[in-house]
Amino acid sequence: MTVDGAIENRQIVEAWQRIEGWLQEHAPASYAALLPGAEASQAQAVQDVVQVPIPQALTTLWRTIGSNLVRGVFLRNYDLIPLDAVADFYRSRMVEQKGEEISTAEEGRPLWAPEWIPVFSEHRTSQAFVLYLDAASGLLHDWSRYGENNYGTDNEELDSLSTYLEEVADSLEYPAMATRDKAGLIDGALVWQSGIEPGEHDRWTACR
Repeated sequence: MTVDGAIENRQIVEAWQRIEGWLQEHAPASYAALLPGAEASQAQAVQDVVQVPIPQALTTLWRTIGSNLVRGVFLRNYDLIPLDAVADFYRSRMVEQKGEEISTAEEGRPLWAPEWIPVFSEHRTSQAFVLYLDAASGLLHDWSRYGENNYGTDNEELDSLSTYLEEVADSLEYPAMATRDKAGLIDGALVWQSGIEPGEHDRWTACR
């Protein structure tokens, strides 16, 4: 492992410890619903499906963070995709891409590329909107089943896994400084402002 890789692994673990500690203190319902990190065999099962080497940072993320049984704890109420769903999603997207001689995306861009690994989604069982890690660049990108923002835009804020987690931790610990999303609580659970559902606004309390 390179020095840079070791640093990113440490940053991922430390950022998650900050997030987990905040949840334990401020959002007990979300904390209680956290699942344990993945076993090495689970990560290997995904590697057996993915057609490129999985970055060590992503393996560290999977081994450190478990999925959440309630609403997601990441920006926009996203959650870490369970590893069996990662494999299924990747496999289905690659089959879909292979079946398209000409992509429906603009300028012949792929529907899905081998180096794209799904990581976070708006719902742990329905991945219509996903953050994927580009294994070639090490950066996260938005992907939508409906074609929006699949290939990056001038306004897209690109993160590595470590900077993304640090952004989440900073937004929780210093809510006045949060720029991309605002944290709040509903019945002891973390709910990000961008993901408040209809009828929930009166129950949502912003973190200060």
